[in-house]
Amino acid sequence: MKKIISTLFKISVSAILLIYLFRKIDIKDVLQNMQGMYIPYILIGMVLYILGQVVCAYRWKLLSEILDFQYRLKEFVILYFAGLFFSLFLPTAVGGDVGKCYFLARRDGKILPAIVSVLADRGTGLVVIVLLSGVSLYLYGWTHIPQQITFGILIANILLIIALIAPFFIGKYLSMLGRPAALSLTFWKNPSSLVKAIAISFVFHMMIIMIHILIGLSLNLNIPWRYYFFLIPLVVTISMLPISLAGLGIREGAYVYFLSLIGIPQTEAMTFAFGWLFIVMVSSLLGGLSLFSSTVKRKGLAGLTVRQDA
Repeated sequence: MKKIISTLFKISVSAILLIYLFRKIDIKDVLQNMQGMYIPYILIGMVLYILGQVVCAYRWKLLSEILDFQYRLKEFVILYFAGLFFSLFLPTAVGGDVGKCYFLARRDGKILPAIVSVLADRGTGLVVIVLLSGVSLYLYGWTHIPQQITFGILIANILLIIALIAPFFIGKYLSMLGRPAALSLTFWKNPSSLVKAIAISFVFHMMIIMIHILIGLSLNLNIPWRYYFFLIPLVVTISMLPISLAGLGIREGAYVYFLSLIGIPQTEAMTFAFGWLFIVMVSSLLGGLSLFSSTVKRKGLAGLTVRQDA
């Protein structure tokens, strides 16, 4: 019953936000703008997005190997696209992670390690998001960003540094908190793999920024390239809040608000948001349906085998 109420609440939040936005913005103008987008840039964006998921799958493989999941990269790619497919239909922006945990744990029954690996995968991405938001203060300038947001970014970066360093000094005490904490500390015992995972996350988020730049170019929007380092981390973070249906509504509102800070009209900002949504949905469907439907059967991954030469 609680899940039903929670889902209905998220649907309501998304619906209210979208209704509010479209009371201020004419949907016909948005659709007309989308028809005028430069298609080659959008197609390149789709290719980059799909390649980005392969990059993320490699990051997840790297982290999962620390927890003794020895599968080939191809199998992690399949799971990643399966997660993307799930995220189109589940009620939160991180809903696909549930599917990834399920299928990773299905064969060996290692539920907790699977959950920890997915959280670590998300965590390394979050590290880069926070760091990029800090970089944006330098690239774009403090005076152009609202003080409350600047303060929040600074606090987030300070907390991040503490969170990354603390386990090296108080790890033995944190391990007393239980098995989940002990498993999480395993990553700090493999610092080279952790650094590699963070570096891979940086590559992925640079690809995401490039996709947004292509969307802006396809609409002939005058968005300074430095502003993307501010825009993307904040929108990604906001869309992950578990208060709407897969981030729908709150994500579009964030695009409209933050783009309005640099003088982009609301209609163009909403078109920009829909351009991103279009790339994500089409790429997720293409990748998810082609890989997920051909490899996942009733009992987890079809043909999934443990390989020591992964």
